[in-house]
Amino acid sequence: MYKFHHPYQYLGDLDSYRRKRIPRNIIWGILLFLGLSTLFYFGGADHLFQDTKDESLHLNLEIKYESSSSGQAETRCHGQGGIVGGLPGFYVFDRIWYKSGEFYIFTDQPDQITLPPLDAISIGKNPVNVRPLSESPSFDNDGPDAKGIMRCYHDETIWMNVDVPTYSPPTTTDEDENGNLDRRVIPRSLNKRFNWEFHHYHFLAESLLGGIASLDLVRAGNNIALLPLGSREDKKQEKDQYRQVNNVERYSAYRMDQEIYDRQWLFIPWEEDWRDAYGLNEPIVKGLFDHRFVDAQRWNETTDHGDWVGFERVVIIDRWSSHLYNTLANQWNKMALDVFSLLPSIPPPDPSSSKGVESIFSPYRDRFLGYMNIQSLHRHKTGTALHEIPKIVYVDRQSSSRRLLNGTHDDLLDVLDGLDHRGKAKIQVGRLEEMSYGDQIRLFADADIIIGVHGNGLTHQVWMAPGGIIIEIFPPGVFLRDYQLIAQVVGHEHIAILDSQIYTKQEWENEPGKLLASRPDEANDRNITLSKDFIEDLLYLKLTNYQVVL
Repeated sequence: MYKFHHPYQYLGDLDSYRRKRIPRNIIWGILLFLGLSTLFYFGGADHLFQDTKDESLHLNLEIKYESSSSGQAETRCHGQGGIVGGLPGFYVFDRIWYKSGEFYIFTDQPDQITLPPLDAISIGKNPVNVRPLSESPSFDNDGPDAKGIMRCYHDETIWMNVDVPTYSPPTTTDEDENGNLDRRVIPRSLNKRFNWEFHHYHFLAESLLGGIASLDLVRAGNNIALLPLGSREDKKQEKDQYRQVNNVERYSAYRMDQEIYDRQWLFIPWEEDWRDAYGLNEPIVKGLFDHRFVDAQRWNETTDHGDWVGFERVVIIDRWSSHLYNTLANQWNKMALDVFSLLPSIPPPDPSSSKGVESIFSPYRDRFLGYMNIQSLHRHKTGTALHEIPKIVYVDRQSSSRRLLNGTHDDLLDVLDGLDHRGKAKIQVGRLEEMSYGDQIRLFADADIIIGVHGNGLTHQVWMAPGGIIIEIFPPGVFLRDYQLIAQVVGHEHIAILDSQIYTKQEWENEPGKLLASRPDEANDRNITLSKDFIEDLLYLKLTNYQVVL
């Protein structure tokens, strides 16, 4: 797991990596000596966490209205509202308003809008009301003594509705007929323990990436709603048609409207503890959204007086709603999987673009790496190395509860060492718990191949240029789609290794969820083995197929 500020970073060539193996008691002794001051060291990236709120962004959204006002106050949030797309847990709304704990959609034809069930939008709170357009927020509608502030958040908003739910659907058991946890219900006894929303993987790769994908699909589909509630199998033909129609349009829109990403807002209105224990979420929020971020404190300040708050377009993200209604999300325990399944495959690079291979996350990657002062490299096509000698990053988890058998770990290092000495690859080994945040991102930003045991460090593949390779090693009898899904969305080849064999997509698609761990600790194994010959052959094959552009 990620921990910061250890005095040694296992980063660089293999020889120096092996020399730096220092007994644990010495490391802990140094840590004790350094004391709490180490908590404030971030490897030269102090600027990431400075609080430089720009109040002007929020003040510019305000329209003050008092009893001396008259007429309708028009904003970009006024006009015909409605639900324009999405899936349960990821519905997208245009021109929707919030006041005193409730959402409002104003339209000329309120009887023509059919909303999904409330718990498909948001679990147990914030009802969505449909009202005539004539009742839109204004001085006239709020009465002769009205006084207050109206705010309209322009462009697109990603709203994470992710506090621990207080509502649990009626159920007599938290387990299915096979004794496994049924993720379609919210177990009353497990609400808090299973609130992993702000664990870095779930925050970035499920909620945030799922919201990005939902907005992207709706934007490119010209406001065509995605799929209605119902059986995913029954909708397969409709989904295939949607992907075929929008495959070209979506990426055309992406290339034309990149400025959209600089104007997006992020809202986390209910949960104060959105920062994860290892300090990974905060720089993501700061780097991607800067001052366009509304946390619980600002939201409370904005809504305490019952003022109207409008959104030009917003995707409302709710983990529990997704698991209640989406078949694939429940089947694989991946809340955004149904949304990701609608994304077309990554198209060939645009010859007119200098950036090469791109995915829906590319503008976010470029923006974040720029914020970190790290060069954002791009492949001119999939399967092309970024360097004259391809770079392989090995994520070392040997200090964790899920790791290779020590002998297997040494064998893997020998294989990597051989590739390095023969000039086939440049090898860097990262023990992320002993690296500053900036060095972690820098390690992955120019990688060509990432290899490691299933674990949170593989989330960093989002910073690798699209078109790379992820080799993920699983414990025996376990297969999870966490990092395969990231690879699918951001455009990497994902290779799953199970019992020293490639576990193919065809295999896991034919037996969905068969090897899914029903409890987190089921994926932990301190004795994972891997055939030395197998991994050596696989790496040589992948490196041989890599095209190097000089």
